Amino acid sequence: MRIRPSLKLYFFISVVLLGSVMSIGFSLLSINYFIDGLDKGLKSVMYELAKTVDVDDGNPKEVIGFNVASRWQDTPDIIQQRFTSPPAETGQLQKLKDQSSIFTMPENIYFAVLFKSPEGEPRFISRVILEKNRSLDKGPKNRYKFLFWTSFTAIPAIALFAFCLMMIMQKIAKPIESLKNWAKSLTQENVKNPPPDFSYNELNTLASLVQDSLVSTHQSLEREQHFLSYASHELRTPIAVIRSNVELLQRLSEISPLSDKQALTLQRIQRAGLTMSNLTDTLLWLSRKDKQKIALSPIALDEKITQLADELNYLLNTKNVTIKIDTEASCVNVAATACHIVLSNLIRNAYQHTQQGQIEITQRGSRVTIINSHDSDKSSAPNPKTDAPEISLGYGYGLGLQLSEKIINRHGWLYEVSEIQGCYQVTVDFESNE
Repeated sequence: MRIRPSLKLYFFISVVLLGSVMSIGFSLLSINYFIDGLDKGLKSVMYELAKTVDVDDGNPKEVIGFNVASRWQDTPDIIQQRFTSPPAETGQLQKLKDQSSIFTMPENIYFAVLFKSPEGEPRFISRVILEKNRSLDKGPKNRYKFLFWTSFTAIPAIALFAFCLMMIMQKIAKPIESLKNWAKSLTQENVKNPPPDFSYNELNTLASLVQDSLVSTHQSLEREQHFLSYASHELRTPIAVIRSNVELLQRLSEISPLSDKQALTLQRIQRAGLTMSNLTDTLLWLSRKDKQKIALSPIALDEKITQLADELNYLLNTKNVTIKIDTEASCVNVAATACHIVLSNLIRNAYQHTQQGQIEITQRGSRVTIINSHDSDKSSAPNPKTDAPEISLGYGYGLGLQLSEKIINRHGWLYEVSEIQGCYQVTVDFESNE
């Protein structure tokens, strides 16, 4: 499972690392300036000694720990060993140190410099600081003590910095959390309410953008629902007129028989009217604005399937298709209209897009499975889950099945579509998961 990166954690770690790097950098810079200041102070003392101490060749003098000589060969042997050549430039302090690593104190430090006396004579001033002569360093205990106090100072400083950073982040993150919670709480009822104040102009601007986007989407959905509702209502009247006149023509045909071509045309009009009536019922049901829980009623699924299969049998009149219906007595509590629309569209789909072979309709409890055999016409049987919806000129299959899927999703019913060896299998479980 992939762990999602946290912006808050990323910002916190980045600032802590940046602060630590800057602290270390400034600490090293401070140490460098401190040592440079000590060297300049030491050099100043050496300069004063060069002006005030008189020495002769072969008679160097020790003054407050410094060796003052008029010749290089008169300096201490350890200085001559460490510095292979005498200082060539006047006033240029030379320094060497014995240090095991940059994280430890130097064991021994050697200084040498060349100055001119007031008379213009050379003066070599040197000093050796040996570890064994240091009164402050008496062994490893002092080193551990130094590390202890360094850690004792550094760790609380870093902790204090992290605490202050967390407090700042908390102050900044709180309005962001409020923005997130506000965005999650938006519904159709409160999306048009003015957003609260989130303390920062940038967050208020973002909230306005989110609200504008949701309001625009909500208005588009409202326009779509209004169109569906109005269109469905307006279509019901002409469809009812068509079906009524078809029934009238059928009754008249009993008195004055129609020709075969006229009877076939009348059947086509009757089928198209029935399909359009089912579609308008579906559109009206989907465009309902009330979101309260729909009343459930007991439906005998086995009887409903048998009834719809008989009503839609006209779709197979000219096809070499056999129907296998396997049901069991079962009664489920569902929304009657929604169940009727879904089953009608699924069975119509199977009947319309199977040119030859077998259609199996199996019902076990609340689960209904419809399978088109491998002999079906694959070119005319699109996958209702993946293919783009098409509006069939004869029966409007694609639109009807797409609307049925919306009904299934609204009720939380199980809906599965699969293709196995050229067969399309659709399964619906009418036990609500809500």
